[in-house]
Amino acid sequence: MTSRFSEELVKKMDQAVSRGHFRSRSEALRTIVEEYLKEHPELIIGDGLTKILDSAPQLSDEELETLGASLFEADSITRLVSEGRERP
Repeated sequence: MTSRFSEELVKKMDQAVSRGHFRSRSEALRTIVEEYLKEHPELIIGDGLTKILDSAPQLSDEELETLGASLFEADSITRLVSEGRERP
């Protein structure tokens, strides 16, 4: 995979590497992308799950919390919605 980044972004990554947060630029990019995708699972939800969600709009609070825990790594749906991360 090849990518181009602005000089400013490369400098920021290099600073993080030089400060010991990452061993290399590659590790920095991999970690940053992985963390971003964990924070935004809606970007990678499969069609099957989307269909289930669309066909089941009436979930009990308990069902919603169970679904949220599986999608958002046991985070509280209430907290996520309050942060504006509800499903579009």
